[in-house]
Amino acid sequence: VGHATDLFSQWASDYVQERADFEDPFFLYLAYNAPHTPIQPPDAWFQRVKARESGITDQRAKLVALIEHMDSGIGQVLASLEHSDQRQDTLVFFTSDNGGQLGVGANCGFHRGGKQDMYEGGIIVPACVVWPGRIEAGARTDLLSMSMDLFPTLCELASVHPTRAIDGV
Repeated sequence: VGHATDLFSQWASDYVQERADFEDPFFLYLAYNAPHTPIQPPDAWFQRVKARESGITDQRAKLVALIEHMDSGIGQVLASLEHSDQRQDTLVFFTSDNGGQLGVGANCGFHRGGKQDMYEGGIIVPACVVWPGRIEAGARTDLLSMSMDLFPTLCELASVHPTRAIDGV
């Protein structure tokens, strides 16, 4: 029983700890339901955002709190990799499936539209890749990719050769 973000983070952290005793590589797919609706952050996270951001609407504060709560959960999983001495050997991808949902307080910046739009605000999403010793911390690229590119990239890195054509690069 608990908030889904906390449960997902704990389950993933437990799995990472369990894998510390194995030499074989592992794959963990952690798909938070945050920040999808319903926008229900833990109250302490909501209150923290309201106290920090003067003039923020409750709707926006709830979304920001839900995202920050998820970010903390990701940090928990990364900490479990560090504590189990697996951080240096782990490739981490983080991305979103779509742009921000404007009707619940998202802000897509200068991009037009949001979730469910085919404008930039609906299809341009954040992505982050961390791989200690392989990708320089703080490095940036202007290369574009699509979520369908993740699978073939991971296959190539793992020296796995799919037996069928893959729609991605």
